[in-house]
Parts: sequence; structure tokens; C-alpha cells
Amino acid sequence: CISMPVGAYVPDFEGVAGQAQALAECEARQAPAAGAGAARPEAFAARSPAPPAADGAASRRWVMAVAAALVIGLAALFGWLALGSRPTPGRAGIAPTQAELTVEAVRQARAGAPAHLPVVVLTLTENATEPALTQMTRDFARLLVDVLARFDDMIVVLALGDGGVVGAADYAFEMSATKVGDVTEGFGRLRSLKDDRIVWSTSTSRNLQPGGDASQLQEVARRLAIRLAEPFGIIQADFRQNSPSPVVTCLFKAFNFRRTMLAKDHLAARTCIEAVIEQDPGFHPAWSQLALLILDEYSSGLNPQPGPPLDRALSAALTAVRLAPSSARARQVMMDVQFARGAVADAIRSGQEAIGQNPYDPDIMADLGARYVQLNRPAEGLPLLRRAVELSAGRPPWYDFFAFLAAHLLGADKEAGSHATNLLADESLLSLLGRALAHAKAGEEAMVVSLLALLAKRHPLLPADARLYLGRRGFSDAVIDRILLDLGPAGRRAVGLR
Repeated sequence: CISMPVGAYVPDFEGVAGQAQALAECEARQAPAAGAGAARPEAFAARSPAPPAADGAASRRWVMAVAAALVIGLAALFGWLALGSRPTPGRAGIAPTQAELTVEAVRQARAGAPAHLPVVVLTLTENATEPALTQMTRDFARLLVDVLARFDDMIVVLALGDGGVVGAADYAFEMSATKVGDVTEGFGRLRSLKDDRIVWSTSTSRNLQPGGDASQLQEVARRLAIRLAEPFGIIQADFRQNSPSPVVTCLFKAFNFRRTMLAKDHLAARTCIEAVIEQDPGFHPAWSQLALLILDEYSSGLNPQPGPPLDRALSAALTAVRLAPSSARARQVMMDVQFARGAVADAIRSGQEAIGQNPYDPDIMADLGARYVQLNRPAEGLPLLRRAVELSAGRPPWYDFFAFLAAHLLGADKEAGSHATNLLADESLLSLLGRALAHAKAGEEAMVVSLLALLAKRHPLLPADARLYLGRRGFSDAVIDRILLDLGPAGRRAVGLR
């Protein structure tokens, strides 16, 4: 007997001794259910022939056959409904190709991340004749992806092949390895999938043994990932220069302003970022950049707008964190805002959280290290700044300025001089100040006066009130006193102090 209990969606199956008895009991059980819905047509009941007599074994076989058929049919229906609700790569009855799987992985990665970010596919060329080498290459790829995934400025997908991903992704980083005696030679190249350009290539030779110490492989993967993915690294630099997206162009303007610190660049970047937010209020990188640009209104007096700038900066930073609570970059920006507001303990905590979320980002290392230096804690800041300078080939000059200042405060003159040399080609506020301090240390008064005169011309708020200007940029009283003392009498006169 097959019956549907009232209020249920799963049928009951039950075998009985005789067919006639089964029909009678089943009709009796179904009567309440029929009353809840449409009535059973009597004409159909009258025309139905009486079932032939059958023994108990035949009845059970018939009931079980019907039950099995219904279960299979329901399973097929539910399976069709479940599969039909989402797209699947490949064609009906044919297993999807690796390219189709990669395209689907890229599609799903894009769906779960902010738009406008670069998508990078990591691909492997495997050696079927050397399974141990293939396994080591796969291990390296997993280590590389683990580090790359910490950078929330891009989307990363690992695949075995890149065929068919043109248009779905922006870049492919292609890796291969070969064995020459005891030496493993690794090769990698970054290719733009939009125009098939080779953006960058690299190679390395290491004495790596399959199943051996993994620390060397891990260090190679870390350094390669940082070189590719850091904010001033290879992928971001190329993407900012070659992406047709106006959103990416706006982000580039904000990054570029960090190098120039010019009022016209600040205004252009802020206007552009505000337009991006108006069009896409859920794009968290734009909110982070807006918070930093508003901070520059407060610290440098650039293009001020109505309303307290520190409150507006905090609002933008909070929005970035709410939109992306796992973003290391949003936490870094929160640190900068809290520091400017005088919430030092909260700022250091946010910086440490940012480092915890991405311990490989040189920009976060340098930013947190700079805060320690400004607080007159150079011994805590210098290790972070050394590491950031070492890892970031395309770093902005302020990394070297704070590394110089930390070494200068600690009396490490040789190291300070090395970082000061890296400031020679730059004329931003911090670079000019660092160069002036280095020349003052060498007793070159004329150079100190010349550099500070240029500094005062470009930043007129500095000679107006040097202590206030440096204080708004985050320097503690103790560090300001030390800077002004070390500039010497001529230097102090050049910035309006006696």
C-alpha cells in the first residue's frame, strides 16, 4: 500500500497479505487525505476493474517494485532540481576539462571578492617522468598561494593549466621545474592574459631534495609572493599602469600621491575616490584610500573640507573595516586613523592585528615600524623597517626615512647613512628632512640651510609652527625635540626657531 499521510511530503509503503485487502486498507487510509484536497472522482472508481486474486508473495513483490520505482524517480527529480539550480562546467555527459574547471574557479573567486581587483591564475607545468619533482612543484605552488592569499588587493586561483582563462583572469603566473643533477632549477613568468605580454620572469637554482627540509622552499615561496603581490610590487604596478578600469586609475592616483605629497595630486585622488564610492559604495579599498586622503587634510593642511577631518577619516576607516573585517589593509588604515586621533594603544593594537592577518606585507611592516619610531621607541620599529626595506624593491621613500630616523635615534650612524643615501633622489617632506639631518650630522651647515629652505617653500606650514606641523604628522614631543636639536642652530633658524 502506498499512502501520503496528512501534512507529510514522504509517502508510506506497506505490504499486506492480499491485494483486495490491500486496496481496502489503503483506500481507508487515504480517505482523510482526499478530504483535505480534491475529492476522488467516483466515475473513475466505478470503472476501475477489480484486481485479480494473487497470493501473498506476488503482492509483496508488486508493492516493493512500485516502491523502488517511486524512490528512484523521486531521487532523480530531486537531483535534477538541485543540479539545475547552479551552473556546472563541462557538457552534458562529458567530464569538464581543466580549462573549464579553471574558468569556473575564477568565476566563483570573482563572485566572492570585490570587483575591480586583479585576478591571478597560478599554473603548473608538471613532469610526468619525475613524480617526486612534480610533487615538490605542487607543494611549492600551495606555499605560494598561501602567502599570495593574504594580500587582499588581488584575487588568486591555483590551477593545473591556463588554457581558456583569457578574459576570465588578468594574469597567469606560470611555473615549471627541472632537475639537473642534485640541483632543482625553477622557472616562473608573469603573463598578462589581456595582451599576452610577458610582464616579468624569474629563475632560481637550489639544492632542494624531495621530502627534505621544507624551510628553504617556504622562504623562496614567501619572497616570490611578496615580490609579486606587495602594494608596490610587480603585479600591482603593472595593473595600475595597464588596466582600462577607471576605478583602478583612481586607486593609482591615491597610491601615486603617497610618493609626491603634492596638493594637486591630493585633490585629484580624493575627487576620483569619492566618485568611485558614489558608484560602488561596497568597494572597501576605496574607503581605505579615502580615510588616508582625509588624514592628509589634517596632517598637511591639504585641500581642507568642511567638518572635523579626524571624524570623517574615522568614519571612512570604520566603513572599510565593516565591509571587509578580514582585510589587513583596512586594519592598517584604522591604525593610521587611531594614531592621528591620539588613541595610541588602540592604534598599535590595530597595527598588530594587521600584521597578524598578513605578516608578509612590507607596507604594513613599515607603517607599524614608523609608528614605533614616532613614539620614540626606535628599537621596536627598526626591525620591522629593516625587513620592509629588504622585501620591497619598489618601496616609497618614507620606508627609508623612518629606517634612517630609527637608526639615527639609536646612534647607529653607519646604518642611518645607508638609508639616507636612498633619499637623495626624492624631494618629499620626509626625504628633505632626513637629508637635512644627515648633513647636520656631517657638519655641513650650508646643505642643511639649503634643504630646509626648499622644505619651507614647499610646506609653508612647517616654518609657521614647526612643532605643531610635525606633531600633526604623528611625531611625539620627544622625537620633535631630538629632530630640532640635531638640525643645529642654523637648521633651527631656517625653520623659524631660535
